[in-house]
Amino acid sequence: MKRMLSVLMVLLLLLFNVGTVSAVPANEGAKNSYDLALQALKGKDSVTDLYVKITPKSNDNIPPDILKKIQLKSYDLEGKLIYTKNLFNVAASPELTDIKLNDVERYQSLETRIHVQNDQTADEEVLSGKTNVLLKPDLVIAEVQAPDKVKVNEPFSVTANIKELNGDAGAAANVQILDGSNVLNTSEKLAVNAGGQEQASFMLTLAKAGTYSLKVNITGAEPGDYDDSNNDLTFTVEAVENIKTVEYRSHYDYTSDYEINWKNENGESHQKGSSETFGVYSFTPDRINPEEVKLTLTSETGKKKTANVTLSYEETRDGYIYWSGSDPSTSTSVRAYQNSKGTHVEVVQFIDHISSWETESGNYKAISDEYLGAKQTVSVHFDILSDNGTTYGNSYSIALTPFYNAWDYVDPREPGNATRNWGLYNSYSGLCEGVPAADTPPVLTVQ
Repeated sequence: MKRMLSVLMVLLLLLFNVGTVSAVPANEGAKNSYDLALQALKGKDSVTDLYVKITPKSNDNIPPDILKKIQLKSYDLEGKLIYTKNLFNVAASPELTDIKLNDVERYQSLETRIHVQNDQTADEEVLSGKTNVLLKPDLVIAEVQAPDKVKVNEPFSVTANIKELNGDAGAAANVQILDGSNVLNTSEKLAVNAGGQEQASFMLTLAKAGTYSLKVNITGAEPGDYDDSNNDLTFTVEAVENIKTVEYRSHYDYTSDYEINWKNENGESHQKGSSETFGVYSFTPDRINPEEVKLTLTSETGKKKTANVTLSYEETRDGYIYWSGSDPSTSTSVRAYQNSKGTHVEVVQFIDHISSWETESGNYKAISDEYLGAKQTVSVHFDILSDNGTTYGNSYSIALTPFYNAWDYVDPREPGNATRNWGLYNSYSGLCEGVPAADTPPVLTVQ
């Protein structure tokens, strides 16, 4: 019971303390037994809920169960009175009274005078308050981060980023993950401020191998949801019985920009560009025939790049068996070889954007694939699918270190033909190697 009351108090605080009440209400005359709070929220259906909360200042009083009279005044955006209406003997909830209005617009001002009877003295008191009409909060699942492959019966994490789009009022809601109609986990009463974003975190376990289409769903939003058509997002997770980790060495470098320039009396050269390189070199003592390599790279911002490369047999020579393959769309190439000690698989990505001008050669420009553009960390997962049905691979993160250098100097080594050299180099790079103690699933971001 205490837990239910505490959750209720959180909702009430969220509802009436997000800056949506335009003025602190004041009681009239000498009577001052109750506090009044108002909030007016308009839905997508054009119906506005005027929420009225009356709270006794003393424990000797109880909230009124009847609002004897409500005088409601509506003003336009210029402050001119539109109408005055009176409501009588409105049933009141002990916690929150909801009055439906269908004739007000966003940002209009509402003014109320509410007559209530003091349960201790039987005196009638008048409570006055003002509020502006705002839009109901609109909660949406902005993205889901989850592994694309997990082991059966091993826990894995899923996070869902929940945003409020309308920017007028905050909300609290339950966020669930479902497999069909089966609720796998729930993040209860996640509070999101107006225009803000919060993250719901879950731990899941899948008991059987297979591909699961899971759904994140927002439910029970308070004080309501403007548009419930954007309250779910589906993502896919594959649960497998057999994944073997491999040893690895890996590197990543993102050179966000560089310039190389020189000039002397005989000519000049100017080059600007950027590049990105990733590589992983893996080994397993198992002698396998690799058929396909799947690679997923994710930056600290959630941006993701994937590559799927099918391998073809090349040759057998001097005790080695060779395979290779490439994915031109992501500038990814794979080379594998097997010998008596085991199987090696090398995966490399390289892309660059270059523009250059030289005195004699003229202009040229080379542009290839889009960058991942990581500057802090790169999360890596790769799978090597073998012909025996076993999946080999690993997951890890590479921490990146920034590097910046600039130069501008004159090289006097050629008398009478001094050369000025200038430029800059700005990059983010890192290395990682080993076999983690526990497999960390790759991150799949769904938007």
